[in-house]
Amino acid sequence: MAKISPFHQIHQTLGAAFEEFDGWHLPRDFGSPQTEQNALLNHCAAVDLSSFGRISVKGDWQPLLDKAGIQLSASLREGQWCWAAQNGHASLRIGKIGSEVLILTLPGCDRALLSRLRQIADGLNPPPSVLDLSDSTGMLGLYGPNAFRSAARIVPFDLEDLQPEGLMKISLFMFNLFVLRGSWLDSDGLELLCPASAGTLAAGSIAKAGQKYNITPAGMTAFRELLARKNLL
Repeated sequence: MAKISPFHQIHQTLGAAFEEFDGWHLPRDFGSPQTEQNALLNHCAAVDLSSFGRISVKGDWQPLLDKAGIQLSASLREGQWCWAAQNGHASLRIGKIGSEVLILTLPGCDRALLSRLRQIADGLNPPPSVLDLSDSTGMLGLYGPNAFRSAARIVPFDLEDLQPEGLMKISLFMFNLFVLRGSWLDSDGLELLCPASAGTLAAGSIAKAGQKYNITPAGMTAFRELLARKNLL
């Protein structure tokens, strides 16, 4: 059975047509894939990223990544994320907050990586903690050249210090959230990773502001085509 996104209720309200993608029941489109793709490229679109893998590592993460054959594209700095490659394929994004490292994977790639990391962690002393966040959280992206500006007007926290490829973890309404600046399309944007229980609240706030700030809901048809152009699918 396909997994249901934490943002499903809001997608329904916005008139989504659904289909199964990578084991998830997600919006195929909201009526016009071409309009949605244009918004992703030229203005601002909101897209459900819940099918993308999310793994948290706490503790001594460097030996773990090294033994897993993960090569970072740059030094992993505090409050930053960077692209990373495994087995020669640049298909990961990895960020660092304190002693915690957040690993983002393409859809369908998290299970094998999670199993490998846990296997390696068991052989380290002390073993780092490897947590699967994919099923307990949702991830929503605002993508496009105007996405960050639009997001700064909507979210109830300050984004002033969040630079490109920046990452922060905040506590809001008793929820812990990851906020990243950037996108899987290698363009500007804002990504919000929240507990599944906060999905309707998070997506609902963006949906309410969508018309005012010209934010277009985008489905997987438009989004996956752009990922394919970047050889990520």
